[in-house]
Amino acid sequence: TSTRESLYNMNNNSRYGGLHAEAKILIENHQTPLLCFYLDKESNEVKLIADTVSQRKVGESGQFEKLECLLRSTQKEDNKLAFYDDCSLGHGQCNPKGPMFSYDKLPTEILRAIFKYLVPEDLKTLLLVSQTWKSVADEPLLWTGFGLPTKCMKNQKLFEKFFEGSLSSKLQYLELGQFDFKFDDHYFERFMALSLSCIKITTDIDLSNVSNELLATLVNNCKVCSISDAFLVPKKFGALLKVLFKKMCMGTKIKSLKLEQTELTSIPPDVLSEACKNLTSISFDYVEISSDQIKAIFKSLKMDANVLIKIDESDGINTFDIERLDSIFDRLTGFSFYGEPLDGQLRRWMDILDNSCKLKNLELLEVDVRQIPPQLLARVMTKVERLNLSFSEGASPQQLKEVFKRIVKSDSKVKHIELDSMNLRLISPELFAEAVNKLESFYYGSCKVSESQVLEMFRIMSLGTNLKKLGTYYGDKEYEETSLETMGMDKMEHIELVEPEILAKAVNNLESLQLDLGASFEDKSRLTLTQLLAIVKQLNSKT
Repeated sequence: TSTRESLYNMNNNSRYGGLHAEAKILIENHQTPLLCFYLDKESNEVKLIADTVSQRKVGESGQFEKLECLLRSTQKEDNKLAFYDDCSLGHGQCNPKGPMFSYDKLPTEILRAIFKYLVPEDLKTLLLVSQTWKSVADEPLLWTGFGLPTKCMKNQKLFEKFFEGSLSSKLQYLELGQFDFKFDDHYFERFMALSLSCIKITTDIDLSNVSNELLATLVNNCKVCSISDAFLVPKKFGALLKVLFKKMCMGTKIKSLKLEQTELTSIPPDVLSEACKNLTSISFDYVEISSDQIKAIFKSLKMDANVLIKIDESDGINTFDIERLDSIFDRLTGFSFYGEPLDGQLRRWMDILDNSCKLKNLELLEVDVRQIPPQLLARVMTKVERLNLSFSEGASPQQLKEVFKRIVKSDSKVKHIELDSMNLRLISPELFAEAVNKLESFYYGSCKVSESQVLEMFRIMSLGTNLKKLGTYYGDKEYEETSLETMGMDKMEHIELVEPEILAKAVNNLESLQLDLGASFEDKSRLTLTQLLAIVKQLNSKT
């Protein structure tokens, strides 16, 4: 039996050196995780037991005949190789005569490392296998993200039944959203007995019969809290936020707080300052807040805290004092702005970020950047990991060229770019292609690209790329975490002109591929049948 461990333990200078070298090709170069070769004594044939993927790779590598010869020769030379007399192929397992291995004997850290790849539905089964597996599968860390089943949110009887079972104790995530029945304090007492790590509250749920004290206590016992759409029911959520922030001042488990479309002006600045001082992450998504409140929060907030602020000035309603941003801009880790800043404001932000930048995510929508010097714009754009840009007036050709030049440099931090409504044709095909293939994801919507740019981009991609995702998206972008309504790669302009073999190699170098193939009548696929066949054929080999 040849496994990764036994192969590495072999001495290259021993009589097994040839077997080691050939098998190493399979395991290291072809990523074959496990092979079992055995000699059938009746037929005197060398046979292989392996999983389906490994069998295919062995066949493609052309190494099996060499390994077969080596295995026969080592047997003739009476080398001490281990063989099993009885192999049952029906279940895909090799069953030796002798002591069987027990997975219960694996160290708990190995079991934990394996179990972390499983979803809660599979973990439930592991709880029933043995005491050893149960002790490991019971660990709360493995159940991160386990939430209330959807059917329990639709049916009150199923909700009650779920909490009668032991599995309810594993709940880590609770979303108080669209329930088809009304809540009261009785239900929340059930939640209070849980060890929740994350809670999300939206206005989809009727909490009118739930006391703010009880709700605030539940929220205060979670590590992550998200409250959204409070503008729609300001009376209920306003009272809740007052109680919540007061409780946070007395001690809280909350480390990450996200507020979306929420009004905070009724909370005293000193209360906000005390409540937020121990947070490691805070997010304000279109939050109505005063200048004094911002100043108080950032005065007590930890210097290394992650801070995300989203501002929408497009409708002319000022919910955030953007002049106050100058004093806190260098502390933000995420920033989103939709609309037009005040005169000179954007230039000041760029100068601040050029000198000191913690941003990982930067989103500028419907912003006019024409007055920003090209090199300054390029330096700032390439200091963040994720860019989302949609300019009200098209950026100048020189600005775009400088940004793409900076992307190809080794000190560029940008990995993900989303562009909308820009003319990219004036960027040279070579620069465009090299920059795009340096990224991990590139999406563009309504951007103009040339035939030569697309051909060169796919040519380089076919040879090797950093790209994992490439695509475009529909029409106007909404500003949300899942902001893209992506379209398949087959909708890309000029893609039908790419040589089928080049296109197939290129897209199979990606990690994710979306093809719509005419799912939308208005946006028919641009791929030719020859291109599609080449892509699918490539999927059968290396992808």
